[in-house]
Amino acid sequence: MCNCKTELEATLLERFKTHYPDASAHGLELTGYGFVSVANTLQIRGFMPVEAAADFKLKKGGVKSKTIKQNMFFSFCPFCGVKV
Repeated sequence: MCNCKTELEATLLERFKTHYPDASAHGLELTGYGFVSVANTLQIRGFMPVEAAADFKLKKGGVKSKTIKQNMFFSFCPFCGVKV
């Protein structure tokens, strides 16, 4: 896989340091990445949170709105397009 996450974090950290030179202990991490199990191996992959909402009928009558939250993992790097 590519090194976009590492390279982008380094670039953004340097930019952050130039914007806030008086601060100390600068740190930065892209947060849209998580661990996923693929073919008995643990890999880190980019993901995007997804929220779907709909109104569901209740047995007693009426309607209740529900929101379902999931994560959509990328098959390709969102920065360079390399297949994960």
